[in-house]
Amino acid sequence: MRFLTDDGRFGLLVTPVVASGESRVQLVIEGRLIGGAEPSFAYGAFEEMGNLPRFSDHRFSLFSKDPDNVLAALLSEEEFHDPATLSLSESFDHWLIQGYCYEGSVAMLARPYDDGSLVGATLISVVGCAEYAAIVEMARCYWAQGDARFQSTLWQVKFGSGDDEDHA
Repeated sequence: MRFLTDDGRFGLLVTPVVASGESRVQLVIEGRLIGGAEPSFAYGAFEEMGNLPRFSDHRFSLFSKDPDNVLAALLSEEEFHDPATLSLSESFDHWLIQGYCYEGSVAMLARPYDDGSLVGATLISVVGCAEYAAIVEMARCYWAQGDARFQSTLWQVKFGSGDDEDHA
């Protein structure tokens, strides 16, 4: 299921994988799908995305004007780097994902890395806080419904549905 902004530049794709009990969670940043095809446990990803740090430093107002300088500021100063770095899940292992709130907007930055070095362009999506929160919450609820269905299926497989009790 896709949860996107109207322009399609930011969002989440959540695909339940019933066989494993996990979900594939991918981000859409700057209209590009980020994250691998491997499923993972998504709870931590939704927790992190729901608790982005709020910054007031004017350097973070540059958003899409200069995403490379914004990313450089996030990477060079520990007070910003650690809170803004999102580990999300295993499917993002080859991506540096940074997110933060600044004056009513959420900025999500992504940049691929290989062998410990950043490569490629810095991608950025800027979304209003209310729209961001709605997208993340809708995706989380969809994931939670899928997780509950999976848990129910496991219960039935392991313990039976209770409808076929042996009445001797």
